[in-house]
Amino acid sequence: MKARLHIDGVGFAAPGLPTAEALRGHLEGAPFAPEAEWKPMPASLARRQALRLSEATRVAIMAAEQIAAALPADCPWVFASSTGEGGTLNEILLALRSDPIMIQPLRFQNAVHNAAQGNWSIAAANKGAMTSVAAYDATPGIGFLKAAMQALTDDRPVGLVVFDAPMPPPLHDKRPFGLAMAAAFALSPRRGPESLAALDLAVVADEEATAPSVSGADPRLADNGNPVRMLLPLLRRIHRPEDGAILLDLPGSHALRITVSGCRDG
Repeated sequence: MKARLHIDGVGFAAPGLPTAEALRGHLEGAPFAPEAEWKPMPASLARRQALRLSEATRVAIMAAEQIAAALPADCPWVFASSTGEGGTLNEILLALRSDPIMIQPLRFQNAVHNAAQGNWSIAAANKGAMTSVAAYDATPGIGFLKAAMQALTDDRPVGLVVFDAPMPPPLHDKRPFGLAMAAAFALSPRRGPESLAALDLAVVADEEATAPSVSGADPRLADNGNPVRMLLPLLRRIHRPEDGAILLDLPGSHALRITVSGCRDG
């Protein structure tokens, strides 16, 4: 598979870096100062409503909000998360061990893997197609591949959100993340007046490219275990194209190679 897409908007959310602009500033030299008690708060949700949702869902919606204006109101969306609602699932499992068993009904509807996209579709009043994918550490790659295939097949823009958040113990011991993180991309098969960059995508054998390091990123951001960190080189290059390809793992023995060029070059 080979394809070209354009990025019309980007979003990002993490402790201390609540927007893509904040991340860009950090990658260009601004200090990274994550807040210890940071709570992601999407602007599209009332505070009380937001606090009923998991950290994973809230950080995903924060990133989605940043690209919504660059997309049609009814466009398809792809949400990719390796763990989904691990925190909510953990609370349900703990409740099942209690006597008597006390579980709020709201927990069940927010325990499914597509809870983030369901809540986003309601907040954004979006009736377009919503897809939820997961592939462990290959989640960023499979999310990008699914969104690219949908954009090209349907010949229309697609929103992509890749997110994960730390889970409480004991699940955290099996899948440790240092930070909640979400990255979002407004993808289009056509170049528009607001396009930020062009992406050339190809499915390749794993050994055909080397994953780049993230110049300027604090180790707490770049090495915290969250799969979203694998998208930091792409987020950097959207505003500062550099030579070389970005490699995102796919399940099996393949990878997704992404080459970024400025729209004035492509």
